[in-house]
Amino acid sequence: MQILFNQRGNPIKANDVKKSISAFGYSYNVTVQAVIDNSEAGIDKRMFFENVARLMPNFRMTRSGPFKGVTYLDGRVRDPNGQIRSCWTGIGNELVQVRKVIDVQRRKNRSRVLVDMSESLRKKVIAELWQIFKKLEFICRGKTGFGMVAASKVLFSVLPEVALPIDNKQWIEVFETIHYGDIIRSMAVEIKAWEKDTGQELDSCDPRYHFTLPSIYNVMAMKARP
Repeated sequence: MQILFNQRGNPIKANDVKKSISAFGYSYNVTVQAVIDNSEAGIDKRMFFENVARLMPNFRMTRSGPFKGVTYLDGRVRDPNGQIRSCWTGIGNELVQVRKVIDVQRRKNRSRVLVDMSESLRKKVIAELWQIFKKLEFICRGKTGFGMVAASKVLFSVLPEVALPIDNKQWIEVFETIHYGDIIRSMAVEIKAWEKDTGQELDSCDPRYHFTLPSIYNVMAMKARP
């Protein structure tokens, strides 16, 4: 409990969460909203290519490494090294199946599906995410490092309801693990605890962009970095 709670164990005030979202950056907010909106109808090859190409430059993942040169401009995806294509070939079908499972429980508010789904379904989704992540991490490995950061951001770009983008420092210095499934599980637990203690829903802190819970949590996780 270290993202939505302070060092004394008290929940961060809702107004402070609102301020953090507003201050995080216009480019991030607009890009994340775009990938959330574009994935509304589900996952297919077109959406996958577009969302990855939109998000990766915003996270500065296209200056070097496997995604170098990837852009999304004037409605066109540029994938010079075929990296997005490799990701889709490797895990595309599995992503489609996970989204179908999520949609079964997505009755009302898509942004809250991570905490609104049943515990048994959440365990199933997290287990499948972890298996996909491990495959994707291997596909996204560069010459100088592992592909954990890139893999987490690819997943977030197409499953923003349940996935979390994680940067280099966060794995060990914030979450203290490299197990992606455990991080998603702890995110759900902490969001539910914060909502119970504050009596408010976390997504109510974002009246402007209609973010998903993981995208709000990510803003606070970035603030929690040493």
